[in-house]
Amino acid sequence: MPTRDEICAVVETYVELITARRTDALVDLFAPDAVQHEPIGVHTNRGRDEIRRFFAEREGTPFTVSLLTPITVVGKFAAMQIRVRVEGLPDFASTDLFEFDDDCKIVTLTAVPDLAAVVA
Repeated sequence: MPTRDEICAVVETYVELITARRTDALVDLFAPDAVQHEPIGVHTNRGRDEIRRFFAEREGTPFTVSLLTPITVVGKFAAMQIRVRVEGLPDFASTDLFEFDDDCKIVTLTAVPDLAAVVA
């Protein structure tokens, strides 16, 4: 099982790569058969190809993300909130829950973006 430090490093890299629009590097953080619920209840991507397509479709959208809270880790799970900045909208929070495999690859990502959770 990966260590807390390894998991935190992957989550921090995930946040950096989203803002940098480095889709291929971002997808490399995921296990080949990973599942991404983003946003939860709306769309589920299965496997790296669908996850790559999801992020590639957003490359032209003017947004940035940054950590809003500390990363919390319990066993192979991690959670954090990010600040999402999208042109024309107030900053809002998204809570993301990650599950990792023994190789510290993301096997499940569940994103709960809340446009009403306005961040000052």
